[in-house]
Amino acid sequence: MDIRGKAARLIMSHISDRAWDDFNDEYARVEHEIRDLGIGGFCLFGGQLDRTPEMIRRLSECSAFPLLVASDLERGLGQQVRGATAFPSLAMCGATGDPKLAQAQGWVTGSEARRVGINLVFAPVADVDSEPKNPIIGVRAFGTAPSMVAEFTRAFVRGLQAAGVAATAKHFPGHGDTKRDSHIELPVVEVGSATIHARELVPFRAAIDEGVKAIMTAHVAYPGLGADASVTRAVSAAGGSDLADEAPEKQTGLVTSRRGAADSLPATLVPAISTALLRGELGFEGLVVTDALLMGGITESYGPGEAAVLALEAGADVLLMPADVEAAIDGIVEATESGRLSEERLDASIARAEELLGWVASRAMPGSVPGGVLAQFSESLGIAFEEPATVAAAIARRGVTLLRDERGLIPLPAEALSGAVSLVAVTDPKQPDGVAWLRERLESQFPGAELTILDADCSEEKANGIIDNASTSELCIIALFDEISAWKGHSGPDGTVATVITRLLAASRQSVVLLFAGPQLVHAVEGADAVLCCYDGSQPAQLAGVAALLGEAEIFGRRG
Repeated sequence: MDIRGKAARLIMSHISDRAWDDFNDEYARVEHEIRDLGIGGFCLFGGQLDRTPEMIRRLSECSAFPLLVASDLERGLGQQVRGATAFPSLAMCGATGDPKLAQAQGWVTGSEARRVGINLVFAPVADVDSEPKNPIIGVRAFGTAPSMVAEFTRAFVRGLQAAGVAATAKHFPGHGDTKRDSHIELPVVEVGSATIHARELVPFRAAIDEGVKAIMTAHVAYPGLGADASVTRAVSAAGGSDLADEAPEKQTGLVTSRRGAADSLPATLVPAISTALLRGELGFEGLVVTDALLMGGITESYGPGEAAVLALEAGADVLLMPADVEAAIDGIVEATESGRLSEERLDASIARAEELLGWVASRAMPGSVPGGVLAQFSESLGIAFEEPATVAAAIARRGVTLLRDERGLIPLPAEALSGAVSLVAVTDPKQPDGVAWLRERLESQFPGAELTILDADCSEEKANGIIDNASTSELCIIALFDEISAWKGHSGPDGTVATVITRLLAASRQSVVLLFAGPQLVHAVEGADAVLCCYDGSQPAQLAGVAALLGEAEIFGRRG
């Protein structure tokens, strides 16, 4: 294989089968990248259970070698592929207090992913949710305590890899303490090395101890970790980097590049983090995958070719979703031919990818009926897991958390169930169908009541009508949805909607909030009499929240 072929093997592109993308165009592009360019794999976004397996099979047949096929499955295969099992957020799983449920979720996720052709799952999130204003992690993390996150991370990895797919702990060395979204810009975490070791690294150590096959690096700057060239040089040989034989001054040049000081570089591009810390200190020998290189935390400072080369110099093996695939390949080829990168460096990363693929190939395909495995969890947890969806439902029911109940409204007393009720859902106007399960359950429970949507597009007249209706009702039930999503850049309702919520709560005689978001957003409903935290807007979370509200399910959850 020539240098260009080796460079292409390190690239992982992406394909989208989501409703807003043209699937035919997506397929043609990725087929070209696999067949003509020779890339090493692709990441799947969206899909349908009746056609995704065939699509993966056809693309795989275009390649002369086995492909890495990955997907973001923090909430199960159903997060991407319609018809598969969708789980609530990892924070809701963490709120159950039982790592066995994380292991069960991992196993179901892995078994379903493997059967459609995915061999590398970008989960679990091993970040510690330490910053309440974090716009991109939040409920994607298991919780706020390092030891607890470590325990659940380990269990999820164990379950996922028992099903024969590779797990990926992300986002190393941690994305939980950021106030900015790395999809948009480069976040900077201003804490010292001691804090990072005692907090951020704890779950990653646990994942490595569990044998996690891959780790994804973060586009986050960590000045507290520095970029000590002497440390990099001392351990880089063990990590497969070609920096070991370079002079210290050249190493420093590679760390800082021409773009700025090392303390302002994303961790993805810093050898002291991706090589010295991860491979040297923590002893990780598996596959290092970058977060998507088309994210703003990279592209605001680096072109696709330079970003690819810097990531390889830092210690990455797989370059995920460069902004321009061909430019990234060209950059690697140029750097190798000039001597900036060695061909052996490329070979080392290819070997790690092949080792992971070989491990997957050696594992038996999970059965289509996971009853035998789920029976183990059923016995230890006392829950009848008849099928994968029951695992998701159990996590949701055990994760619902009571944050406030000042007037004894949870579960709703008989008089509240029989009186006039106002139903309001605060949602994102871009997700109009996201309350279907909640609407059906509440409107059937309260005949004559209609769930009204309050969002950023709501007119002043409609908002006043919502408030007037609440003021004449015995009870106002508010469902507040706030989904974590890439490129959004903030959490919580915007100023206008927040003002309407405050007025609504003030006008209500009694108020209960179903918070389909993280517990840190309880401040957005400060005037509510009772708040049930349901963590996210998934179907299992919506159904579990209503069940807890109506007294159909006991409330077990606790803030992680």
